[in-house]
Amino acid sequence: MGRLRMFLALAVLACVIPVQASTASTTTVPDVPASFWAHAQIVWSVNAGWVNLHKNGNFAPSSNATRAVAARVLASLNKQQHGVAISDDPFQQAVAGGWIGQGGGPASTLTQLEFDRGIVRVMGLKTDSTRLRQITAADGWKPKLPVGFAAEQIVRDIGARWNVPFGADNWETWPSSTLRRANLAVQAYLLGHLSGYWQYSVDTQLNVVHALPKYPPLKKAVLGYALKWPGAPYIWGGSSDQPQNPFGLPAAAGFDCSGFVWWVMKRAYTVPGRTWDGTAKIPWRTTYDMAAHLPVAKRVPYKNLKPGDILFWSSSAPHGVLTSSGSVDHTGIYLGNRWTINSHGSGAGVTINYMGAGAGWYRDNFVFGWRIMAVGV
Repeated sequence: MGRLRMFLALAVLACVIPVQASTASTTTVPDVPASFWAHAQIVWSVNAGWVNLHKNGNFAPSSNATRAVAARVLASLNKQQHGVAISDDPFQQAVAGGWIGQGGGPASTLTQLEFDRGIVRVMGLKTDSTRLRQITAADGWKPKLPVGFAAEQIVRDIGARWNVPFGADNWETWPSSTLRRANLAVQAYLLGHLSGYWQYSVDTQLNVVHALPKYPPLKKAVLGYALKWPGAPYIWGGSSDQPQNPFGLPAAAGFDCSGFVWWVMKRAYTVPGRTWDGTAKIPWRTTYDMAAHLPVAKRVPYKNLKPGDILFWSSSAPHGVLTSSGSVDHTGIYLGNRWTINSHGSGAGVTINYMGAGAGWYRDNFVFGWRIMAVGV
């Protein structure tokens, strides 16, 4: 494709990636150059005392985080939120507080999910996490959610997970990934700069627990499959649950917005007496190309959306079904009753989001849907 077409395609794949944090400090960390993707956050976390340097003065960003250093971040968060002093032994403070497990001791490693569950506990959101796991459709069907679903959703809701910028996507983590020091420092920075509205975000999220409608069998299969992937990281150009090389660069497993739509919708589903195959129904890879090939007559307005519809948003010029396809920059899948599942940079991966009245961007910038599954299947 030409240069302009390539630029547009790559921009669409970005799907709302937030900019890097900045720091007013001029402190440098010897082994973390200014060009490193998490430089600003690492410098802040060291200066603020949330993450320590090693005795040799280095940070070692690619080294695995220990339970001891993760515990210090959680203890710092506890002090920030509740005014409780950091103990002389933050590891024992964290274990005694039930934030993280003993594991193999303070020098042992921990997973991304273990740390994120620690955040949930320090923030006093464990009850909310338990409740969020009880998502149930109108007919009593309970989708099989991934391990750690509630904790991973909540840390994203409060703004404590961050999308690694393009070119460094091999640093992205899944819940089962061993947490590295650079990723921990980024989360320390985010936790140190939480919005005052984080509780509202969690409260809104809890409304999904009983919001899913009754699905016919095939849509239950398709949307049930989609609901297995919350917590997967956002990968620019990603469309796989295996390590990949979009644009020739090594990246972790994960999905960008249109890659997630592909992953869910471009496959065959079988239920008793019926098979539906979406493989040939979406020949276009990017959000931009999907929207460009969808005639206005086939665009579904907000009020007519049905579960399983593919969704499109425009950050720059939303005008409903008449929106120019060139301004469409995000896509997802409709769950019904004003909820979507989508992979987006500002949410650091696959999440469930409200798109009804008062939802902000998800409602205000929605433009149209695309129906590739019949309503009653």
